[in-house]
Amino acid sequence: MRFILAFLAICALSQSAFSLEQSQWGAQDLRRELISWFQQNGREAPAIESIGPLDPRLSLTACSDLAIVPRSASSTSFVLSCTFPVAWRYVLKTDVAAVFNRPSVANAQEPSGKRWPVVLSKTSLSVGMILTADVLEATFVANPPSGQALKSLHQAVGMRLTAALNSGAVLTTRNVARAPLVLKGETVSVMAGGQGFEIATAARAEEDGYEGDLISVKNSRTGATMKGRLERNKTVTVLKL
Repeated sequence: MRFILAFLAICALSQSAFSLEQSQWGAQDLRRELISWFQQNGREAPAIESIGPLDPRLSLTACSDLAIVPRSASSTSFVLSCTFPVAWRYVLKTDVAAVFNRPSVANAQEPSGKRWPVVLSKTSLSVGMILTADVLEATFVANPPSGQALKSLHQAVGMRLTAALNSGAVLTTRNVARAPLVLKGETVSVMAGGQGFEIATAARAEEDGYEGDLISVKNSRTGATMKGRLERNKTVTVLKL
């Protein structure tokens, strides 16, 4: 009886190890997931070799709840986020933009009579998207909107959606937030210097960052982690070597 129980335990451990091995995703798996997203949304998929940057040694827990969001309506940069069973996020770039169908809308002109300015979405928009002028419409409505409604494209463009919106929805301060300059997983340039020298290299952002923030980055070549100040052109300046 003990022998049978021991044998069953060994089989269970072997099955568990096999299952764990099969539940890992590598660089090619992330590329295939992005290609599948393009195909499911009726768009021409990019060539698999054009998607990156990704370390071929990458190993992530396979995701059963993957969300893919373009950074804007015509972006070539995509955020892949997993929430289960393990949370992780990567930013990938392609040579193909995620072009959404956008109806042509004439520039809004204020009509006669009392009207209130608002900003509407021209199409359905995904949470996390960075707003651009080509997916928004500035117009006027007959009924006063809520006090949180955005009143101009200037207020909306460049903001990040914190909630998904249907076509024709009014943008408010409740569903937008200031967008980070750099997202975790995005490739940035790192500048570091000392007495009489300066070094420039590529690195991967280890966290979201706004202009002026101190953020951690990982050297793409050596894997070393360092901290620096994020500048406007997505350059991270290491304060001191």
